[in-house]
Amino acid sequence: MRRIRYYWDNKPLEFILVLSFLTRLVSVVFSKGYGMHDDHFLVVESAQAWIDGDTEFQWLPSESSTGSPSGHSWFYVGLHYYLFQFLDIIGLNAPQGKMYVVRLIHALWYLLAIKFAYKTVLKLSTSETAKWVGLFIGVLWFTPIMSVRNLVEVVCLTPLLGATYYLIKEERLAWKHIFAAGMLLGVAVAVRFQTVLFVGGIGLVLLSKNVMKAFGLGVFFAISLFLTQIADLYFWGQPFAEFSEYIAYNFANKTTYFSRPWYMYFGTISGLLLPPFSVFLFIGLSKVFKKKYLLLVVPSLIFFGFHCYFPNKQERFIIPFIPYFMMLGWIGWSELLESGGVHIHKWNKYGMRFFWGLNTVLLLAITPAYTKKSRVEVMEFVGGEEGYSGLIAEQSIEYEVPLMPRFYSDHWTKHYDLAKGDDVAALVQRYTHPTNNKRPSHIAFFQPDELDERKKKVEVNCGCELVEKAVIEPSYLDKFVHWLNPVNDNEMAFVYELNYFDK
Repeated sequence: MRRIRYYWDNKPLEFILVLSFLTRLVSVVFSKGYGMHDDHFLVVESAQAWIDGDTEFQWLPSESSTGSPSGHSWFYVGLHYYLFQFLDIIGLNAPQGKMYVVRLIHALWYLLAIKFAYKTVLKLSTSETAKWVGLFIGVLWFTPIMSVRNLVEVVCLTPLLGATYYLIKEERLAWKHIFAAGMLLGVAVAVRFQTVLFVGGIGLVLLSKNVMKAFGLGVFFAISLFLTQIADLYFWGQPFAEFSEYIAYNFANKTTYFSRPWYMYFGTISGLLLPPFSVFLFIGLSKVFKKKYLLLVVPSLIFFGFHCYFPNKQERFIIPFIPYFMMLGWIGWSELLESGGVHIHKWNKYGMRFFWGLNTVLLLAITPAYTKKSRVEVMEFVGGEEGYSGLIAEQSIEYEVPLMPRFYSDHWTKHYDLAKGDDVAALVQRYTHPTNNKRPSHIAFFQPDELDERKKKVEVNCGCELVEKAVIEPSYLDKFVHWLNPVNDNEMAFVYELNYFDK
């Protein structure tokens, strides 16, 4: 304990970074799988498919049904394309092996975000405040597992926070820092297009201080964004084609997926950051509307306000705001503690004890969790089977079938879906007809409900015997998430081989 206290008091940034890395190392090793559709299928799956001569989601002009861009940045997925190519060259071909490398790189990348946040608060407030902010951003219960995932909302934080730090690093803003900030902002937007709202907010603040330097930041940002989106010229013959399509598509479909109330993100942030800590931060945020904090306040609140206004809301969309909220909220709360009486110190003392206790329990439970385990392990299992030639994913008790991560099978053979409402008999006959040169060799039934009846229907209509191969359970976190909200399909899987009678 003395050694810990020594490093906390004398080398706080090093202490925070080591602790943050160690927690992430647990996620790197144990937290396999993926969190949601976007952090696997739009990055990992697509990159490896292109290497192997296959494709996902028709991004390429030659495959596009509309002949127009899909609204996805090539930059981040392109980095994975080259990383996977390199790993193939050195002989690291196993999908899980590649993902260990990916998670480790993301863990190290996030450490830079912690460093930038710490140094930003150190410039604006006290060393004590900076220490706590660095610790919050490093070991808040959901940050280790989220920061090793391929979530663009998390990955964009490092260049975003880096740009903020360079813009407040010196009282007299130097051109070298404007250049660094502009280039980093271009990278942030290339990773997550919506962070352009931060760029707009920063531009407004700089315009009120120095028009030339605001213009310079805009030029460097535009150059950086152009360079990171240069693939648009190659594929579409025009700059910023994907960025333009992203904006057009989202405004045209603002209520297509979700239409949630304006106040949703207040509840999201309050829950994620755990009360009473989140309450302290909201109170602290109300105290930082001062000139010295404008480069953090204006961009982050523009981003937050837009997302509150825009109908299409998903919890992950607000992630880029959270570090800014913690920085500003804790600065304001710390100032209140300095001038407050005995009551506010009492609230802080017992409130933070409760927060750290709950955060530690959640951190220990979530950090090593395997997510989407059954889907990943189904594909791993069938990919290792001799004679594997494709999979039927059957969940005819639900209207949606899990999208199977073919990356983990190390095969790009076609897979088929059978959902509730489908003509199961007709589809099974078509999928498994002897003339189908991609006739599937395996089937995975998701969920145990009415399993015998579902199996019988497949056997009768495909002219085969089902040979049981594996039963794959979801992880403890998948089960818990499903228990919290049954909408989350984290399923038990029953894998069978299709033993055709006409072989």
